[in-house]
Amino acid sequence: MQFLGFYVMGYEGKDSGLAAITTLASSLDYTSSRSSLKLLLPLADPAQVLNVPVIPIGTLLAATHPFAANPPYLLSWLSPQISAPDMLQPKLFEKLVTENFETVPAKLLLQLATAFEEGGLCDKSGTFFYKNHLSKSNVPVLAIAGDQDLICSPDAKQ
Repeated sequence: MQFLGFYVMGYEGKDSGLAAITTLASSLDYTSSRSSLKLLLPLADPAQVLNVPVIPIGTLLAATHPFAANPPYLLSWLSPQISAPDMLQPKLFEKLVTENFETVPAKLLLQLATAFEEGGLCDKSGTFFYKNHLSKSNVPVLAIAGDQDLICSPDAKQ
């Protein structure tokens, strides 16, 4: 199975029938980026070695939130990874962190890790590099980058 986005974009001559797709905070090549998404990379190797099916990101965030939001703010660097400072009222931010993140399939995390390797994001075989096929898309693409985006900053190649 190829990457869903390329079916949506009309790759391989398939018409998805969709008029538009929106993806937030995404890049196909983070090799030159300062993306904070790199913070998840240390989870990839143990997940593969231990053969765990999912990484409980939601549980981890909920457990660490008190250390990020309360004095002495030991993990205060976590909060801007989730939302821009002062974007949400503290109670709404707490609800976002404690109730809205789920588990992440370990295989997804392993594949996302390839976005930080030479050539960028590729399929599980390591032979199909998605950015090399963007020009074959028949759907217009609008790329927007925010200079304060810690995950997908403007220096991430598209």
